[in-house]
Amino acid sequence: MIFSVAMKRRTFISTTTAAGIFAACKPGIAQPQSKADVEFDELLSVTDTPAIAAAGTINDRPFQRVAGVKSVTDKVPVTADTLFSAASLSKPVFAWAVRDLVKQGKLDWSKPLQDYLDLGLSGDGKLITAEHVLTHSSGLPNWRFQANQPLTPAFTPGSRWQYSGEGIFLLQRVVEKITGVPIATYMKKNVLEPMGMTSSTYAWSPALLARAVSGHSRRANPLERSSAYYEQQNYDLLQKAGLQPESASYAEIVAAYEKAKAVPLPVGMSPNMAGSLWTTAIDYPKFLIRVMADMPSHADDFRARVEVNPKISWALGWGVDRTFQKPALFHWGDGPGFKNFTWIQPERKTALVFFTNGDHGQSTYSYAFRQLLKEDPASLLWI
Repeated sequence: MIFSVAMKRRTFISTTTAAGIFAACKPGIAQPQSKADVEFDELLSVTDTPAIAAAGTINDRPFQRVAGVKSVTDKVPVTADTLFSAASLSKPVFAWAVRDLVKQGKLDWSKPLQDYLDLGLSGDGKLITAEHVLTHSSGLPNWRFQANQPLTPAFTPGSRWQYSGEGIFLLQRVVEKITGVPIATYMKKNVLEPMGMTSSTYAWSPALLARAVSGHSRRANPLERSSAYYEQQNYDLLQKAGLQPESASYAEIVAAYEKAKAVPLPVGMSPNMAGSLWTTAIDYPKFLIRVMADMPSHADDFRARVEVNPKISWALGWGVDRTFQKPALFHWGDGPGFKNFTWIQPERKTALVFFTNGDHGQSTYSYAFRQLLKEDPASLLWI
């Protein structure tokens, strides 16, 4: 199939079949080039997305498919072990760590975060709990971009939904306080390594660049200020203070920012449980499969707690999609140059993650999802 420049995306979608685009392959085993490979690359071309990595299980069968290049500049092919910025797919992994602390009796869902640590919250902010944070019902903004912008809830915590990275960062600080361990080290030792996610990290360093994709614009041009750009800025600042991201505490990072006369706003700080995870198509499905296996015995942890609209609600760390007879869990990741999506549908024994390295990647993973699962969930329209 040869595509002309003038060929429309609609034409592509209506004339290309799932069988022609996707071919399941065993993890770690290179597949010979086939017509399916060529057509998959054409999907990336039509959506102006340099690469996609999709992996997990579909109907209880392992699935893994990668295509495209790490960067349009050097054109090195992606592999299953290539690193992608998870962006907000970092949040569900952090939520797992928080749940574990609750099970250990070290954290209480309903105890205000301000009672664990002075976070500078006042008024209704003093009511914010870990449950409010993980269900995005704290009332806090997604991110602050001004140093003088107060952390004031827009509504009574728990009363409705509003997505907030700031809330996740506050909970990150509480977890660090409770455990007495720098957050990236804690996540590595207590979540990532036990799950076998040995290539994943919340602590970015330049050493990752050799294995990582680059972020791109909506038209597949290299994006100068991608997620890695901001990670590099944070890393350089910490280096000047003699710190390593993995072993640095929140207090040390703030001190480093102040020494450099930089404003320590959470949106630019890393490690950041709201979005600093870098991971692979081999690693992240290990987490998804563990979650899916855990759901039957801990159903209350995954029930919908905050309503968003008639089809979407929120559980502890996960969106809940009620398009079908039985709810599914989902989350998305949206960072500069990266668009990702993950989905867990227990009754189908299906758990998938999609990583892309382009700002137009949502079109790519949405089409891929629909063709693979033959379903059209509300969450893909809502994001």
